[in-house]
Amino acid sequence: ERNADFWLKDLPRLDGIEFRVIPDEATILGGLRAKTLDWAFLNDPRVGARAKAEAGLTTWKSTSLSYHVLQLNAARDAFKDLKVRQAISCAIDRQEVLNTAALGDGVVTSPATPPFYAAPQADLFCYKKDEAKAMDLMKAAGNPAVKFKVIAATGEPPTAVNEAQSIQAQLKKINIEMEIESLETSVYVARWLAGDFDAAIALNGGNPDPDAMFYRYWHSTGNLNKVAGYKDPEIDKLLDQGRAVSDPNARKAIYNDIQKKLAEAAPWVWLYTGNDYRAGQAFVKDFTQL
Repeated sequence: ERNADFWLKDLPRLDGIEFRVIPDEATILGGLRAKTLDWAFLNDPRVGARAKAEAGLTTWKSTSLSYHVLQLNAARDAFKDLKVRQAISCAIDRQEVLNTAALGDGVVTSPATPPFYAAPQADLFCYKKDEAKAMDLMKAAGNPAVKFKVIAATGEPPTAVNEAQSIQAQLKKINIEMEIESLETSVYVARWLAGDFDAAIALNGGNPDPDAMFYRYWHSTGNLNKVAGYKDPEIDKLLDQGRAVSDPNARKAIYNDIQKKLAEAAPWVWLYTGNDYRAGQAFVKDFTQL
């Protein structure tokens, strides 16, 4: 509700704002059409495209710092062998996942999503699909019978199940069996936070500073290291160095090394960053999309 005693004259301009959390984005678009909603945040590129084509609505689009990723729990038996994790990374065509799940609306991402800190993908292990290399790695691992279950939320992100299905089909080509376990979002989040999964399709938050992105997952003392399921003393040292250095170019070199190590160790397979959409009625003015 409006604060009548606000210290700036004539502000705030609105009598009040009502926030609604609506999991189904098609319902959000329906509310915009019916004018029961004035402005909305959209995460599904398919709904964003429909909103853009809708007469009477204004849309804003921006590149997201959040990233879609296949998390492999390296603490689980299926993924303790480095060669198996690397084979999975080599077998996945990231652009194909993006095209299938999100209509190509985004870009394949390095582990760091801020453009300044993103490592060149040509320098990262197996960032281009190499099925022959994947098969060679499985052979070097002794051709184990790899079967695992991946958790995917049904609501957030809305592309998760489609991403899982694309990866499932690609891994089948190197004789890896991935079962998809679709979960209601709150159940998924509880399992994810507990590290209770073999693998997970996730949409993780990005940040302009790679320290905020990496330290919590990849430092052995990070609050989400249990979710990452992987520790490396060398990465610990590099992360501590990144925190101690202020020069941007020096930090960039440190975080490039971290990304190279993560890509080669393949505890996760980073997929892509999408776009964020906002949509509003024509009377919504002067909104700045950051």
